[in-house]
Amino acid sequence: GDHTPAGAMPRRVTSLAPPAPLAALCFLALAAIRLPSALALECDEAMTGFHDNEIKSQAWQDIAHANVQAIRDAVADDPCYAMMRAGDGRGPLFWAHEFYNQEIIDVLVHHGADRAARDRGGKRPDQMIRAPPMTFEAPPADDEEEYEYEPDDDDDDDVYVTKS
Repeated sequence: GDHTPAGAMPRRVTSLAPPAPLAALCFLALAAIRLPSALALECDEAMTGFHDNEIKSQAWQDIAHANVQAIRDAVADDPCYAMMRAGDGRGPLFWAHEFYNQEIIDVLVHHGADRAARDRGGKRPDQMIRAPPMTFEAPPADDEEEYEYEPDDDDDDDVYVTKS
């Protein structure tokens, strides 16, 4: 006869159910591949949370000293580096603007740093006030002639006088 067993319909429906989420997952996976890798990244709270740690302190130093290669290496090693945030809510992109370094800004943005991010005070990276450049230059060597010690009665500068 033409009678279907009572259990056949539900079983058929359940057997069709799994492909739908699977298809959605495949679509999402394909979509993620096409997006810049950063958007598909799941970054650890240790990196994105507003608190300080060694990695973030080192990042600040590298950016303050314009150590572009260190930044490139760090981002290659951990793409979440570009997204990290310190205790004040700032991160590498904020510091790259603060110590105005276009090359570092470009590297970070390329690796997914958020230009629209805001720190605890509501500032965006491009609203950072530029810090004076970090320079640790010794005074020029030709200044040395200025230190001529006049002969006097006390002994304090005798160390600098070459006795023949």
